[in-house]
Amino acid sequence: MNKTVILNTALCANLLIASVPAMATGFVNLPADGVAVPGGTSAYVSCNLTGDFGSNPNGSTPPTFAPGGGVNNTCAIPKISPPQAGYIQTANKVRNIVMNNAYTLNKPVTLGTVVDRVWRSGNSCIYGAKIRLNDVDYDRRASSPGAQYFEVNDILRAGFKNRGPVSIAYNFAANGAGQSDDVLYRAGLSFKSVVHKPGDSAQPLTSVAPLSQNWVDFTSDINFEDDDGSSVRDSAWLLVKSACTSAAPATVAGVLRFRQMGQEDQPLIDVQISGYAPAGANTAP
Repeated sequence: MNKTVILNTALCANLLIASVPAMATGFVNLPADGVAVPGGTSAYVSCNLTGDFGSNPNGSTPPTFAPGGGVNNTCAIPKISPPQAGYIQTANKVRNIVMNNAYTLNKPVTLGTVVDRVWRSGNSCIYGAKIRLNDVDYDRRASSPGAQYFEVNDILRAGFKNRGPVSIAYNFAANGAGQSDDVLYRAGLSFKSVVHKPGDSAQPLTSVAPLSQNWVDFTSDINFEDDDGSSVRDSAWLLVKSACTSAAPATVAGVLRFRQMGQEDQPLIDVQISGYAPAGANTAP
């Protein structure tokens, strides 16, 4: 990518940031009736828009916190154990992210892992997920030579209908040796993920990505080796807070989804696995 494209990408990101109303650090509410934006309503709130949704090979600017204030920290929290004072961890499991479709020649390929965790405080629960992708070629077809690495543009979690208010946050960590998590670009109450390319709106209208009271969609850009040069194999901790009962969290098939949305014109792929959800939850759109 030449310097002109990089500068134009950075300029677009800065304009997007300037157009977004100031929001609070920490958990941000996802309004059940959407967010007012120019032209209508969006299911999404904007979080960290630096890096232009992973399209900028220079990467994103991490959130910072006190002392001395902070920047780029909308939706971000500074710690994860626990995400908020008073919450106690009640469930924790490392799950494999397995693709099994025509691209894998209908054989299971483990793309990576996700740490799936729940914290509780009274009748409020926080559901967390953190991804790490493997160095693995998912496309085993003879017509696709070389390595094709699965890219996770959107991470979805179900189970929140009638459990509002729903809020979201993320926790970013620098892991050392030049490695760090990817930031969270946006999150919304929607089942319809939308590919983002440079110049697109950060908050798609509900006519494009309709509201869903049951699903939360996180947009990031996770890839062991990204075609656009912005390779980050680890997601941040992606957190959903909602009402819950005293019942233990349920393990529900298909409650976690990982979507490759074709940001660099890859095939659209949706990988579904089991995950924690509120007791009695389902995966209806």
